[in-house]
Amino acid sequence: MAQRTRWIVPMALGTLVLGVGFSSRSNAATAHDPTPQGRDWASIAKLPDWQGIWELDWQHNPRLMGSAPPTLVPAAQAKLTAYKRGQEKGENLQSDAANCLPPGMPQIMTQPYPIEFLFNPGKVVMVIEAYSQVRHIYTDGRAQPADPDPAFQGHSTGHWEGDTLIVDTVGFVPDSQIAPGIGHSDQMHILERIRKVDPEHLQIETTISDPKVLAKPWTTMHPYVRVHDELREYVCEENNHDSADAQGRPGQRLNQ
Repeated sequence: MAQRTRWIVPMALGTLVLGVGFSSRSNAATAHDPTPQGRDWASIAKLPDWQGIWELDWQHNPRLMGSAPPTLVPAAQAKLTAYKRGQEKGENLQSDAANCLPPGMPQIMTQPYPIEFLFNPGKVVMVIEAYSQVRHIYTDGRAQPADPDPAFQGHSTGHWEGDTLIVDTVGFVPDSQIAPGIGHSDQMHILERIRKVDPEHLQIETTISDPKVLAKPWTTMHPYVRVHDELREYVCEENNHDSADAQGRPGQRLNQ
């Protein structure tokens, strides 16, 4: 994997977690602004300003203390059970990320690497340090495509409700996962609500719906903290010593 100096927190089943409480704070300047972001830069100036770099707030993230998993339909639960049994046998130790493939949505949003948010006419851009990924959230009023091309990050549209950016995402590659051992179908739909709590804290509420996998929608909350730093390069291909075979076992052993 890429050579990094940041500390890493192992990602477990609870990649998305039930939230923590932050006090509610709204931006009155945008509460009644009907102007879609995208007509001009003046409309962006009226939005709540949370441009900048953020990362998961591990100090206040309950994932580190465990969290309730999603409720699965029987077929998906059987696959998860088989996945866990494979882990006990030494399988499923590594995902396709060992071969430099990004995890895709929703797991890309909970990597232990920072994310930069940039406001532009017509869209909000997320530059994600992990795997050098970029998400485009189109806020110019366009509809979702009827048949979107599958992508690791899906296709996202957004709109503002007061101080909150509502992001709607569809169209995912089939190999991405909701969480380790939990795949998704072509009906997965992700809704995010992003808002700044205070100058140093952001929170993202995520609701995942997939009637073929989830018995009910799974709503989670993650806190983020502002990073007073800059993004760094993440180039997995430069140090790819961690490839995996079909069973998720390391394909190259460094002690040989």
